[in-house]
Amino acid sequence: MIKGFPFLHIDIPKCEQNIAFMVQKATKAKVLLRPHFKTHQSLAVGELFRKQGVNRITVSSVAMAEYFAAGGWNDITIAFPFVPQMVQRVNTLAQGIDLNVTFSSPQNLLATIDRVESKVGVFVEVDVGHGRSGVAVDNTRELALMVNLISSKPNLVFRGFLTHAGYSYSARGREEVDKLHSEALSKLAKLRSFWVDQFPDLTISYGDTPTCSVSDEFWGISEIRPGNFVFYDVMQYQIGSCTTSQVAVALICPVVDVYPGKQKIIVHGGAIHLSKDRVVIDGADCYGFVCRFDGKGWSNPIPNALVTSLSQEHGVISYSGNDLDGIKPGDLLAILPVHSCLAVDCMGQMFDSEGNTYDVLPKNKR
Repeated sequence: MIKGFPFLHIDIPKCEQNIAFMVQKATKAKVLLRPHFKTHQSLAVGELFRKQGVNRITVSSVAMAEYFAAGGWNDITIAFPFVPQMVQRVNTLAQGIDLNVTFSSPQNLLATIDRVESKVGVFVEVDVGHGRSGVAVDNTRELALMVNLISSKPNLVFRGFLTHAGYSYSARGREEVDKLHSEALSKLAKLRSFWVDQFPDLTISYGDTPTCSVSDEFWGISEIRPGNFVFYDVMQYQIGSCTTSQVAVALICPVVDVYPGKQKIIVHGGAIHLSKDRVVIDGADCYGFVCRFDGKGWSNPIPNALVTSLSQEHGVISYSGNDLDGIKPGDLLAILPVHSCLAVDCMGQMFDSEGNTYDVLPKNKR
């Protein structure tokens, strides 16, 4: 397939190294790796995981579960609160694979429990501090209500408790990530001790890329569900989860204009390609790191060069020094995205250095 511009370039060797890193970490910690596939959303990238022994996965929607089930994945957890409108699709999907669903509160459970007819595994989402969804990890009354309701249905198999320590994304530095991780594990250990006698096979499912990348101890955890680690990005670099050399996707953008006097470059690569997720670098908004591109791969990030503004199609690069001297319209630059999950979702396709296409879940199937 002929690439258009801009396009999303995937570095397969880096992906394989990132996957191997997490597989080895899970093996050493004696936990199951059930990676979240919402980052890459790609059957082809999924095969990179399968080659390294991964056979159970996490997704964020029924549509994504259907997509990967059609690609041969038969043990899938939907780690998003059950959407009542999806109940018939869940019933159908669960007839063909081992499917786990997630309920985030008593009201979320009651909205659907009587309409789930197929056999499904069930996780109860607990909130260990992120504050997004899930029952507070110490709210024993609500958790007991949900567990009892689930256990009363012969087709529902209570698997355990699932959480996302997403507040780790606000951390800066490995020490702070480790501190948040230890706090979450302490809360989950208490939860496990309360329920494990009644449910000896209880699963504690835990996931986020920062803590899973930085930390080595997972006492009391049954499985981990990181996702972003397959590609990493600028945000993960700023948190301390990775180095820039581990970032495995970049948006390849044509230069359309240059303003040397203002030390500004305009590229075709805007919000519809990168999203508007940003980080702050030295007090300035940053929507991506800037690298040179040689047609096969990208360089290390250019010092003092950042994407500082995005509109729909435009990307504005601001720089200092002389590292971008000589850049002219028609040249190509590589932008490391702030949030690789959203960049993949925006672009819908990736290409490797040999020109092979890596399609993702089509938007009209979601």
